[in-house]
Amino acid sequence: PALLIADEVTSMVDQQGRDALLAVLSGLTDCHQTALVHITHYNNEADYADRTINLSDSLDNTAMVETAPAPTPTVAIGRQSHAPVLELAGVGHEYASGTPWAHTALRDISFVVHEGDGLLIHGGNGAGKSTLAWVMAGLTTPTTGTCLLDERPASEQVGAVALQFQAARLQLMRSRVDLEVASAGGFSPDDHARVAAALAAVGLDAALAKRPIDQLSGGQMRRVVLAGLLERSPRVLILDEPLAGLDAASQRGLVRLLADRRRDTGLTVVVISHDFAGLEELCPRTLHLRDGLLEPTSAAAQGHSVPASPARRAPRPMVLLRPVPGRSAIHELWAGTKLLGAVGISMLLALYPTWPAIGLAGALVLAGV
Repeated sequence: PALLIADEVTSMVDQQGRDALLAVLSGLTDCHQTALVHITHYNNEADYADRTINLSDSLDNTAMVETAPAPTPTVAIGRQSHAPVLELAGVGHEYASGTPWAHTALRDISFVVHEGDGLLIHGGNGAGKSTLAWVMAGLTTPTTGTCLLDERPASEQVGAVALQFQAARLQLMRSRVDLEVASAGGFSPDDHARVAAALAAVGLDAALAKRPIDQLSGGQMRRVVLAGLLERSPRVLILDEPLAGLDAASQRGLVRLLADRRRDTGLTVVVISHDFAGLEELCPRTLHLRDGLLEPTSAAAQGHSVPASPARRAPRPMVLLRPVPGRSAIHELWAGTKLLGAVGISMLLALYPTWPAIGLAGALVLAGV
């Protein structure tokens, strides 16, 4: 195209990915004669531009978002006296297990989240953060290990742990803001005072209640999702990239809101984020996930009794052939018998490509299935 408009394309990408993506975008003019308009909240991304237009003086925004270095992994401080809410022991998860497309997302994850805890989990894209969030919410059953919520499997208590998706639009199921908040919160949309209070709690004007969902910005969608989740008073609140798409003022307001809620009500909060600026108040504890494994905590915290991350295991060997899951008469046959059968059918069709031979081969295949 002659012009490419990139609207917040780096909002859910880690810093390494942002640098690589911006390098590609900034080279479009030279490589493809394509002009680029990049819309962003991140201050350091403006350095890639030949020309900038700053809208931060508008009434809706007071500052650009500043990047911050990733915090050092830590352990819980002063939370040992509180009851454990989430307990993960040896959790591992493999997608498409038992097939040639198997992919290990998590390995030997062990940690404890205490009541009233504020935990930040960070890591690069593809590190397994969202899979871990779905395991803690009970929406995904781990392949190995256990994830317990109040000493019972989290997968048996879906709904007790509230999860805000990384892509907020996928979580909004109603056509209008008030209908969405009331549905997620479990009360009648006719209770206008409660809808307004829920929106105000996340910094949204009550006038948005009647607005269609698709007329909201990405940041407003995230706040609407959060308003509904908070109304349910969840046992644990898990936020997957909650700051993505928010300007600096909105980020500070949202972090302050959640920190106050955690302090005043004892809400347990787990945040998964690539953005770290200002999260210290909300999340005094940090875990780092890399390639599906937890990195060790800081040396100063070694005296605390928190399950230690195991040593990194050797890479799994490449397996070209895997058994098809299940048990049947064909499963019990000797592999040579099945190979001879396949060769026999191939030879039959090669030497006698007639309709009776094709019909016989088809019948054998259907019988095998």
